[in-house]
Amino acid sequence: MKKVLIIDDNKDIHTVLEGLLIKNNDITFSHAYNGMEGYNKLKQLQPDLTILDNQMPVMSGFDLLEKLKRENKKYPIIMLTAFGQISDAVAAIKLGALDYLTKPFDEDQFNLIINKALRIGSLKNTSREMATKASLQYNERYHIIGESKIFKNLLKDAALVAPTDINVIINGSNGTGKEEIAKYIHYYSKRSNRQFIAVDCGAIPDNLFEREMFGAVKGAYTGAEQDTKGLFEAADGGTIFLDEIGNLSPSAQTSLLRVLENRVYRQVGGLEEKKLDVRLISATNAKLLNEVSKGSFREDLFHRINGFDLLLPDLKDRKDDIPLLVNHFITKFNTELNRNVQQVSPQAMETLQNHHWSGNIRELINTIQKAVLLCPETSLTNNHIRLSNHTNNNELKKENNLINEIINKDISINEKIELFEREVIKHAVETNNGNKSSAASSLKISRKTLYEKLKKFGLFKHS
Repeated sequence: MKKVLIIDDNKDIHTVLEGLLIKNNDITFSHAYNGMEGYNKLKQLQPDLTILDNQMPVMSGFDLLEKLKRENKKYPIIMLTAFGQISDAVAAIKLGALDYLTKPFDEDQFNLIINKALRIGSLKNTSREMATKASLQYNERYHIIGESKIFKNLLKDAALVAPTDINVIINGSNGTGKEEIAKYIHYYSKRSNRQFIAVDCGAIPDNLFEREMFGAVKGAYTGAEQDTKGLFEAADGGTIFLDEIGNLSPSAQTSLLRVLENRVYRQVGGLEEKKLDVRLISATNAKLLNEVSKGSFREDLFHRINGFDLLLPDLKDRKDDIPLLVNHFITKFNTELNRNVQQVSPQAMETLQNHHWSGNIRELINTIQKAVLLCPETSLTNNHIRLSNHTNNNELKKENNLINEIINKDISINEKIELFEREVIKHAVETNNGNKSSAASSLKISRKTLYEKLKKFGLFKHS
């Protein structure tokens, strides 16, 4: 029997929630009518789920969430918010709430969010020790590097959700290793003996989304000479990883939502319904709730994919892990580049730990690769480190000459702007070693926009 705590100063809300919850669940209820009473009962009861209102006497819902965050206490909490107040939901989730419910309640949405929360609540209350052990075992087997407190907490949560079929959203800046964590979850799941397929949502043109994801039958379009499998079918029984899911167009979002709701799909041009049997992991470098509030991402799709969320820290927030990562990548590149680097000087390690790492682990990998290549000795020093934000005088002169050349060309201002934009994009891709994600991040644009501009300026090359 699952335990649910309702914290709201309005007794009518307690009655409504009990009526909705009791329909499909075996539940015991506890009640609190202000934030402080709710806080005390949370600690005492350790409920599988807490439903929390904000506007209450003594202590508001937000104050309660802030108090729990300061104490580093995590409970499965659903925040109640008025219709249209997505900003409150965003604030609540930043403070640690699992999800939110909008009043008045839509019963289908209510059931979706509550059932998801109850599964996670039961999991958290019964599997913490097992998940911690699993995390350590997995860490050894799959070389997930990190001993900092913030990263170990992430690994515990990833190991906690891995054995389930709950959909996961991984939030994090570009280069933090979202795909590696997705693989971590897959390889410790019951689907680990089946395919893990990664999909770059920014690289699929809108008009090809259904063909790529669902496949097509012979004759469905010009040139379709045989049936083709889609990515969902290729990942059957396994895991599909939708990277940068926020780049999906409205029509692609609608198609994906329909499949996730019905758990069936049809190939383009086909009539036969195929059962969907994949675990969905999504990733984004943007806060999807902000996109929901702006209307650029469907709220109902957000709730479908947001079964459990993980936040990857930036490398600058886990500096204690940098020596471990540096030594790991030195070992890797010693083999690849036929070098014999055995140590890093204290000054060089200090330089690496104090760098901002705007490109995160991806930037660190590139930096260590260059450093190992430049180091013929056994000790790596500052002389071998080339940090990405250090521009030498020759490069600066070259860039200034290029700017002057464009300015002096006998063409229209619009043509000059386009030419300059082309060079900026080309430079961003080159300085990020061809990595589209890092280039897009440095330009403060989405990968989808970058792909469009690369095609426009004839710079596109598959990588």
